[in-house]
Amino acid sequence: MNYSKKSVKAKKKKLQSSSTRWGRKFLLTFMKALLIFFLAVGIIGISGGIGVFKGIIDSAPTINLEDATPSRFSSFIYDSKGNQIAKLVAENSNRVPVTMDQIPQDLADAFVAIEDERFYEHNGIDIKGIIRAGVVAVSTGFERQEGASTITQQLIKNTVLTTWTQEKTLAERLKRKFQEQYLAIQLERDTNDKSKILEQYMNTINLGQNTLGVQAASKRYFNKNVWELTLSECATIAGITQNPSKYNPISHPEDNVKRREKVLNNMLEQGYITQAEYDEAKADSEAVYDRIQTANVEVEESSIDSYYADAVKEAVLEDLIQAGYTETQAYVMVYSGGLSIYAAQDPDIQKICDEVCSNEENYPEGTRWLLSYKLTYRTKNEKDEEEIVNISSEMFRKYQQDNGDSSFNLLYNSKDDAYISIENYKQAALPADAEIIGENISLTPQPQISLVIMDQSTGYVAAMVGGRGTKEGNRTLNRATDTVRQPGSTFKIVSTYAPALDSAGMTLADVEVDGPFNYDSGRPVSNWYTTGYRGICSLRDGIRDSLNIVTVKALTQITPRLGYEYLLNFGFTTLVDGVEKMERSTPISPSHLPSAVSQTVSQTWN
Repeated sequence: MNYSKKSVKAKKKKLQSSSTRWGRKFLLTFMKALLIFFLAVGIIGISGGIGVFKGIIDSAPTINLEDATPSRFSSFIYDSKGNQIAKLVAENSNRVPVTMDQIPQDLADAFVAIEDERFYEHNGIDIKGIIRAGVVAVSTGFERQEGASTITQQLIKNTVLTTWTQEKTLAERLKRKFQEQYLAIQLERDTNDKSKILEQYMNTINLGQNTLGVQAASKRYFNKNVWELTLSECATIAGITQNPSKYNPISHPEDNVKRREKVLNNMLEQGYITQAEYDEAKADSEAVYDRIQTANVEVEESSIDSYYADAVKEAVLEDLIQAGYTETQAYVMVYSGGLSIYAAQDPDIQKICDEVCSNEENYPEGTRWLLSYKLTYRTKNEKDEEEIVNISSEMFRKYQQDNGDSSFNLLYNSKDDAYISIENYKQAALPADAEIIGENISLTPQPQISLVIMDQSTGYVAAMVGGRGTKEGNRTLNRATDTVRQPGSTFKIVSTYAPALDSAGMTLADVEVDGPFNYDSGRPVSNWYTTGYRGICSLRDGIRDSLNIVTVKALTQITPRLGYEYLLNFGFTTLVDGVEKMERSTPISPSHLPSAVSQTVSQTWN
């Protein structure tokens, strides 16, 4: 350093110069301004953040526990003795509510242990869990992310903020998360009952296989009620919820077993079960999945409802529409309104009917099989463009008729013959490059049947069979309710004798002459027997022996108009509206029926 007099004097002069002083002053002023700028930006940013956060919170709905209750539930049909005969389920409605006293403590503990171990301690959000998840995300470069949502938050996400599956941006996700946390705190504060929140959660969660809630899951995986579950089974179900697809115990048992093990370990570590209970559940690791597979077969086999249940569904839908519901509203009500529908079916009578109708000894020999065939395949057209081709039963029949069997009518002597014919068709008619996308083959035994057993004193239908053979789907053709047939002589009772006895002043002892008689057109009325006439016959004789001429004369006497009105009052819905024609022709045909009302008759029932 140079401390000479000259050097010191020079430095002093430099320090005292105006340029130096102004430079220092400018620098100081600039630093102050810069500091104020950053403070202002910080304040504005914080204020803006607070404003945005407040806006997010203010836009959140105000809720209570009732708002977090699912609104769609399965409906059930019961027979006259209270047995369940059908379960009606629409999308997102396979849910059966249960209360906390019906849910095993092991199942409640299993969900808490695996999903929210501090559930009974936090106020709706788990600060420790949020910090842990943040640390894990940062430490792994955001490659691994752990959830920090509490059970309360998950309940809100599944019942209130349900649009989370449509989120596309981080901002949307953050907004929903902030609202979710705010509402969780609000819900816990207002409810002040953890068990109620846990109950709602367990009635809401998606547990795979189109099941929502623990009761539906218990029925689906173990075919028993939730209160009958063992600890091992509780752990299996609780292990599904994090990823219902990946941890599905039917389709991915190897993944579920790992998750189930974690559930049991957590329950042991958190003090919910003893070592002995843990060991017993662990020992059940293989058997529990065998039980699931067995139950799966049973559930799938019972998923096709009976003809009677199908008829009940249609009747309830019609009743709701008559009550003012739209068709869509009626469908939603029936399939996801949580209805309990009690039908008049007598299970004992139905069992007898099913046994009789399924007994092949009751049918003629030589059963034939009617084919219903659908085929869809992909191929290339002449322009080398891909196209989809659909083949129907009619197209299949026409091909067979055009290629040597002009009388082909889709009937086969055996199922094997039908399958051979189908294979031959595919080899001969499909292009070489055809890629089959879908094929549906249905073979219905012929002749077909339908049967209805009704209690005539009440009008209740006690039993119904809508067809012969294996029923292959729900709401398929029900020959007892969906088809119309010539009713034959039974129609004489309701179209003629009922109004004659009820309104026309006639009695069973009144008589008509069974002798030659013509319609107004001059065509003679024929009896079903071919030898002569019986002369004077009472109405009682006409009913007992189904006498055509006696019936025609009785209907002529009371007028076809009265008979027609009675039929309408009886509830027949498929009558041909041709009363004027009926009155002109005195309508009792040789087939025993008024031509205008004999074409179609539907079953009516309560």
